[in-house]
Amino acid sequence: MPTVDYSWVDAAFPLPEQKKLNASVRDAIARDPQSLSLFAEIGTYITALRDGAAVEENPTIKKRKLDTPRDSPPTAVAKPSASGATMLKVESISFSVPQRKKFNLVFTDKSVSAVTASGDVEFGVDYDNIDYVCCLPVPDKAARQWNFCIFPVGADGLGGSSTDALVFTIPDGAPKTASGDAMGSGYDTTSYRTLLVDLFNSLLRPSKARISTVEEPKESIFFSNVPQSHRKGEKAFHIKAHRGSKEGYLFFLQRGILWAFKKPLVYFSFGNIESVSYTSITKRTFNLSIKVQEDRGGAEFEFSMIDQEEYPGVDAYIKDRKLNDASMADERRAKTFNVNGKADDDESGGLGELEKALEDAEDEEEEDYVPGGEDDDGSGESGSKMEDVEPDEPKQTRSRRRKT
Repeated sequence: MPTVDYSWVDAAFPLPEQKKLNASVRDAIARDPQSLSLFAEIGTYITALRDGAAVEENPTIKKRKLDTPRDSPPTAVAKPSASGATMLKVESISFSVPQRKKFNLVFTDKSVSAVTASGDVEFGVDYDNIDYVCCLPVPDKAARQWNFCIFPVGADGLGGSSTDALVFTIPDGAPKTASGDAMGSGYDTTSYRTLLVDLFNSLLRPSKARISTVEEPKESIFFSNVPQSHRKGEKAFHIKAHRGSKEGYLFFLQRGILWAFKKPLVYFSFGNIESVSYTSITKRTFNLSIKVQEDRGGAEFEFSMIDQEEYPGVDAYIKDRKLNDASMADERRAKTFNVNGKADDDESGGLGELEKALEDAEDEEEEDYVPGGEDDDGSGESGSKMEDVEPDEPKQTRSRRRKT
């Protein structure tokens, strides 16, 4: 049975001042493990109140501009502006965002939509208005499933987002509930996943979408160091984390970092990231903070209670892409303009020069890839090491020490 991390309890009810209350909370969680999320939310609230009071008492303290999850949905749900000719219909697909309900998934030559049994379009998006699409394995499920995440323009969850992403789940297996002209048009009908990825790619390439292929996770990019208990020997591509009191998953992908699958989803494309850092480091867990560019709100998104075993892989991913270096933010943003540029005969799926170089390097090292492994120069140093970081050392001091 995994050990419960009580670091947040000590932060909310510090010792020795709140010794009795601290012990009472721990005892209550031990008696009723299901109360953990409630106590964690209360603890987060108390800590936030204390930090706010400290800032009011001492205005010279600079408080981080932390983003907090919205309790209410965005103001709009995406809907396609054009109908077009139907190419594929997949019946009874489970959607989880923006609505938790089953719909028919319909692809036309102009858009993809969730359609009711009576034929009404509930929500959807034109291909020209798609910012990002990915297909990810659903974590912690005995039966293999896949989640498609579609981000319309303005739905990445950062500052100024005006609409929700679309998330639907497909099973692993032959597409028995699919029908339409696309089934006999040369698309890969081996499974639901291969069919939808193949169809999506063919429709995105000639469109005005900001992405020309569906992104899928690769072992050469990132994989988890924590074994999957339900699927032994198979690597996972996610890590578990909390955003506030909500548990979810972080995926480290070729073009950005994704937080999923509960509302609101957040997609951090490399061009929108100013810097990435670590906070609240303990022996068992650490927090990951992602600060976005000022023109996207300048907020800092903090993901907490990440298993310490995930640090080598996460750190290698961040260091390889220089995401820890705020001075590289402008260069990353400049490269992003070409990340998904279209090219008629480009087998790379329209990747920019930075992503092509990264992909080439990763492909060369794929067989020997070990998250957080030694550098090619044989020095054995792969960036920041956890054992070199003092948990109680102020973040500012750690930052200065890394630069020296």
